[in-house]
Amino acid sequence: MPELPEVETIRRGLEPHVIGHPVHDVLVGDPKILQLEAHHLKDKIRGQSIRSLGRRGKFLIFELDRHYLIFHFGMTGQLTFRDPSRSDANRFKRHPVTGLERARQHVPDRHTHLQIHFEQGGAILFRDIRKFGKVFLIEKGKNRLSVFFNRLGLEPFTPDYNIQAFLERFRNRKLRLKSLLLDQRFVAGIGNIYADEALFEAGLQPARTIPSLRRFEKEKLFEAIPLVLKRGIDYGGTSFRDYVNSNGEPGTHQEKLMVYGRQGESCYRCETIIEKIVISQRGTHFCPTCQPRRRGK
Repeated sequence: MPELPEVETIRRGLEPHVIGHPVHDVLVGDPKILQLEAHHLKDKIRGQSIRSLGRRGKFLIFELDRHYLIFHFGMTGQLTFRDPSRSDANRFKRHPVTGLERARQHVPDRHTHLQIHFEQGGAILFRDIRKFGKVFLIEKGKNRLSVFFNRLGLEPFTPDYNIQAFLERFRNRKLRLKSLLLDQRFVAGIGNIYADEALFEAGLQPARTIPSLRRFEKEKLFEAIPLVLKRGIDYGGTSFRDYVNSNGEPGTHQEKLMVYGRQGESCYRCETIIEKIVISQRGTHFCPTCQPRRRGK
């Protein structure tokens, strides 16, 4: 599933292609991804221009003249810009483990469930093999966007992400650390990859419980989260299976990961073998030396 760095990378890549351009036509494949009737989406956004692109957690937000068009990518969603001046890929690249297809710029196919074409040419294509992605449309109005996202937690890289607010989020929590980081009500945008990376950066064992943490350890986690997220953005996101940027290209952050996906390999810092356990039904990677379990905790 694309996490904050991947969605932010897509946002930055799409921005120069779509800002200021009016929607000419909308084509819907499988309407399962739409959280409204297909004809309502078509009727409402035709003729509206894209005014800005934003992001909240793992959600990508297109600000139109009168509405917000919001994408959540689910497990396998891909949002790419089809530039008429560029050549389409001849074929899709299939992942050797999952068998899923990674799309570069492509002709719309049976997995392309939404096409938004612009008057100046070009289109954004939403492709989703498993169809867990979602597309929302909400009318502009006072606090409509904040109400839509009212269940999301702190947003990294904003003034709301501060140490006082961060520490407050631990109050009355008894979860294990990894489970807490996966909860979007805590900090928005973190998924399995960046949770493991942040806990390694902070030197915290993912199975530890919230009551076992001291204040200085919470402060280390506070600092680690934006650090690993920024690293992910700097390297264009992490591509293990399906994620591609707005041009259909994979990220390179998977080459920089410290623990995630590296079970059985040596830790880059201490050469201890990276271990993998399961927490909240998610594979969880850590270094037992750099991230020790505190005695009696």
